[in-house]
Amino acid sequence: MRNGFFWTGFVLGAIAMVGDFLVPALLAQRYPGYSHLRDTISTLGTIKSPVRALTSMWLAGLGVSFLIFAAGQASQFHSLTWRHILYFAGIVGFGIGAGIVAGLFPEDPLGSDETVSGKVHGIGAGLGSILLLLTPLWARDMSELAQVKTWNTLGLAVAVVAFILFLASGRGGLSSVALTGLWQRLYLATVYGTQIMNALTMRTFAADGV
Repeated sequence: MRNGFFWTGFVLGAIAMVGDFLVPALLAQRYPGYSHLRDTISTLGTIKSPVRALTSMWLAGLGVSFLIFAAGQASQFHSLTWRHILYFAGIVGFGIGAGIVAGLFPEDPLGSDETVSGKVHGIGAGLGSILLLLTPLWARDMSELAQVKTWNTLGLAVAVVAFILFLASGRGGLSSVALTGLWQRLYLATVYGTQIMNALTMRTFAADGV
């Protein structure tokens, strides 16, 4: 039962992570002038976007997938420490904030006045992203993930640098690093990669009966 639930969550999570690159790439073809290097994924969901409805649906679906993915990983925990709780909360927080909330409350178009929707979007996506960013930190000292501690440390370092550059290149940010879309995708690729690695390692740990 636990195995089946884990694999269901893993497959949904993996599809969501890969889809977070493929779906925007497909939707961007219907958004003239959109740049994957300079524009964030949320830009596809603003009120001025021709694909705003599809983007909102995708983000909400991604969020639900992450919730199931988090539950699947939790089913493989051999203990429940504060690190396990924060690790689980990080994935759930991302699913709710950067997925469901971001999908229901679109971001404001660049250069427009801030709305309630834009503010909620920013808070939800921002907090969710930070919570997911920290998951490799908690994973470093989880017994189930001891053999990939070095990789989580490396993933955390790369993700933090990418996230800082993403924030620095945002609205009114530094023009010299204004590749907001690139830094966002690098951050996502790094944290998603560590999540896939951790989930598979956790399942191996459980299967070995350690």
